[in-house]
Amino acid sequence: MPELLESYGNVKIMEGESGQIPYYISLTPELTEDERRVISDSRDFVGDYNQIKAELDKIHTSIGKEEYLREYLQQRLIERNVTPENLEYVTSSIMDELFLGYGRLGPLMRDEQLEEIMVNGVNTPVFVVHRRHGMCITNLTYDSHGPLEDFIHWLSNYAGRELNEANPLLDAHMPDGSRANVAIAPAAPYGPAVTIRKFKRVPFTVLDLIEFGSLSPELAAFLWVCVEGFGLSPIDIIIAGGAGSGKTTLMNALAMFIPKTERVVTVEDTLELNFEFIDNWVPMEASPSVITPEHRLSMHSLLKNSLRMRPDRVIVGEVRGSEAETLFVAMDIGLDGSMGTLHANNARETTIRLMDEPMNVPLRMMPLLNLIVVTNRIFDRKKGMLRRVTQVSEVSGIEGDVVQLGDIFYHDLNNDVIKRTDYPILLTERIAKECGITKKRLNTELLIREKVLKYMMAKGIRGHNDVLKFFHLYHQDPKLILSELKEGGSLNNIA
Repeated sequence: MPELLESYGNVKIMEGESGQIPYYISLTPELTEDERRVISDSRDFVGDYNQIKAELDKIHTSIGKEEYLREYLQQRLIERNVTPENLEYVTSSIMDELFLGYGRLGPLMRDEQLEEIMVNGVNTPVFVVHRRHGMCITNLTYDSHGPLEDFIHWLSNYAGRELNEANPLLDAHMPDGSRANVAIAPAAPYGPAVTIRKFKRVPFTVLDLIEFGSLSPELAAFLWVCVEGFGLSPIDIIIAGGAGSGKTTLMNALAMFIPKTERVVTVEDTLELNFEFIDNWVPMEASPSVITPEHRLSMHSLLKNSLRMRPDRVIVGEVRGSEAETLFVAMDIGLDGSMGTLHANNARETTIRLMDEPMNVPLRMMPLLNLIVVTNRIFDRKKGMLRRVTQVSEVSGIEGDVVQLGDIFYHDLNNDVIKRTDYPILLTERIAKECGITKKRLNTELLIREKVLKYMMAKGIRGHNDVLKFFHLYHQDPKLILSELKEGGSLNNIA
């Protein structure tokens, strides 16, 4: 009998047979006759479909859309004198079929424990990547072409991009922000393949990443100072790493340190960054490469345009091509605190990739980049798949034709901890000078912020809004926060 690994909601995860990957089982509740009738006749049940769609178009966030739909559908159930025993399942099924387009993938789309969903064609189980259990095989299958083709057709329509034999690839974001990639024949000769990178509706905070072990409090405090820069001198950062290593997750978390007074423009190939907590945020999305070149809206052109939008900083998701040099131009013209993510395995490889084709960042511009933060996926037999910041390097200058790097934090693999190196952090001198404080005062500030983060951890401050509020209060009036912490004895050792 397979062992039950975990159970929550309508989900059970069972141990795989003979060392195989786990089974992810999505349970369907026993429905009453009224519930089955409402779901099967959902189009008639909802009433004025076009009016509802018009109302949904007025709502900006996916969470807001779902809240509106749930409230509306529950009211319709009351009007029809239907009292479902499985209210959540009934309303979700109707939303998935009529409004959100998810179809039978709906239960997977709502599971916040999933990172990716993989559909490999008809009569083949759907696979998922679970945050704790890694790759799993599910009990969900498309048993005919119709529903899968309907889902792909809906994705194509939602993205506003044609998908056919001439254009067999599609990369697009979904209503909730998830990223979907579709391949059909002739690119996928054995049947349509759909891969969905799930969008976490409420991004992980730095506190979450500390709890997971992805960051240490000391490193998080250092990055806090680097990103915020006392509102005067934030530094320019590249987050590098392999696919699925946590680059975007870390970027979302670090963005919570950006002062509320700033205007932030993000540029991405497909929207993945979630900065809804920044009031003055403008997300921009490029058209995919499958569109004909004359109609393509490139990241490079968007980034150039963003410089005319009076941003305080620009952030690029997935630096790949000529937009890299434009990002460095942004850093050069005074948009301090600009950031980007990039595929590379370490800091040295990051600098090489930036200067090589197709990015072509000139060597003379490389010192504009201050910090490279490297993330990696690590497999631990006891803990499973881990995501860790494995290297933090500062760019200290150029010697000949080589970018000089100094490693200031590293991941100790044997003990699974992130440690400070003996290399002196030159950036602290620059930050201190530009902010008009002494290096000693800056080092004290780093210790204070480390203590603040530890205090928040100890007090269980985890809610997204609570964490943001705490950071913003500290930016506005640090003395107020420190006086409260000192009363509890948390900062008594710091002068």
